[in-house]
Amino acid sequence: MKRMASGLVLVLLSGLVGRVVTHPGDHVNSEEEGVLNFHGSGTTNPSKCFWAILDQFEARTKHPIRGTYRAIGSTTGIEEFVNNYNPYEPANDFASGDLPLDNDIYQTFLDQGVEILHLPFMLGSVSIFHSVPVTKLNLTSCLLARVFGREITEWSHPEIVAMNPELKTLKEPLNITVARRVKGSSSTDSVTKYLNTACPDNWPVEKVGPLVPWPEDTEPCEGSGGMTECIEEMPGTIGYIDSGHGLAHGLAEVELQNADGKSLSSQDAAANGGIDAAEVGVIPASADLDFSGVSLLNRPGPFTWPIVQMTYVYVRKNLTYLAHPDEQSLLVAFLRALYEEEYIQQCIDNYGFTLPSEATRQMALAGIDTLQLHPDAHPWIFEIDTLPVNGTDYYTISSKRASIADVEREEFALQLEALSQSNLALQQSVGGIQYGMTDTQERQLKAALALSIISFLMCLVISCLLGKSLMTVKYPS
Repeated sequence: MKRMASGLVLVLLSGLVGRVVTHPGDHVNSEEEGVLNFHGSGTTNPSKCFWAILDQFEARTKHPIRGTYRAIGSTTGIEEFVNNYNPYEPANDFASGDLPLDNDIYQTFLDQGVEILHLPFMLGSVSIFHSVPVTKLNLTSCLLARVFGREITEWSHPEIVAMNPELKTLKEPLNITVARRVKGSSSTDSVTKYLNTACPDNWPVEKVGPLVPWPEDTEPCEGSGGMTECIEEMPGTIGYIDSGHGLAHGLAEVELQNADGKSLSSQDAAANGGIDAAEVGVIPASADLDFSGVSLLNRPGPFTWPIVQMTYVYVRKNLTYLAHPDEQSLLVAFLRALYEEEYIQQCIDNYGFTLPSEATRQMALAGIDTLQLHPDAHPWIFEIDTLPVNGTDYYTISSKRASIADVEREEFALQLEALSQSNLALQQSVGGIQYGMTDTQERQLKAALALSIISFLMCLVISCLLGKSLMTVKYPS
């Protein structure tokens, strides 16, 4: 059931309490050009979601605006948000991360009179992926800890083979390469906390956190893209990455045992409500409270995935460090969009995330209502159903406006989905044809299939480019 009414018109009230203007500092502002700005940074996991919403905001507003998000990882995003504990302003206007702020950060700001909000807006999972040539790979938390700790270095290890008899069919021994993030990351934090929670004897607390000491013979990989490449390019590699990213790139997922002892993949968990099940009973009642004790790892439940992350936006309650009052209310509009179906549903559909519970959503919206703005900040409204006259206002974010790029992207996505379905059907047909083929004939057939897919994709791209060029032709008057 959809929890957010699509016809809802949201009026973002600016008459909030405590509007005492603090030092705006040297925050970048383009008021002279008439452009309103706000900027964020942090975890890579929701970056495509943020970019999609920011693009829509720019296309849907009459007033010129510009919003950006730098995907640099949770740890660096938090560092910029903290900004050396500057009590007046962060280095970014908002940050996002897949772990709550440490108690030390929360308490230090609170002691300075600076209140921080945690706004949880989506759930995601971290999975273990591999490039071992088997159809399925199962591991317990303790086996995974011993693999990551380099106690086990070959896939032929008896305890792994006992869980995965298919490994006996490998023609030669295959060494294990452990891929890990090179910089601090929320996925490292979640995986190491999970290993310590589920198997403390093999993964001590000293090896827990976003940046931990790894054995020297592990493979450093930078960012989600780098981790994907490490796993794809080195046979026998095992590593970790957010589930949606890894599955979108076709990586093979390890089936893990959850707290109830059931072996399953993140896809099995998601299909049975096992992602949002991890959230039950752990979220504080108010967005301005301390979230440092929140953990969604190794929670009980028959289908609960053992490595679940809550993705947060962190924002300071007093937004008057933003130089222009309308930038303050625009940031509030963006934060509200993260809880409205018109904007957030695309992130669920396209990038594999899960919505938090309705109670968590309402808690976050109540927190947004407490954000402190300058008295001159104009309220922004969303036009979803047509608002005659009011829809033309400078401070209306209207779904009735769009860019041609948005339309073309939607059409291209539909064509790719149709291609994917056709490709799946073709592969099933090829599977039947392959029976009895020689290795050479099979390679030739696969090559022909790959060429046909590439040709189709090129036709799609050329048709899009040709359509765009025809639309820009100028005819003589």
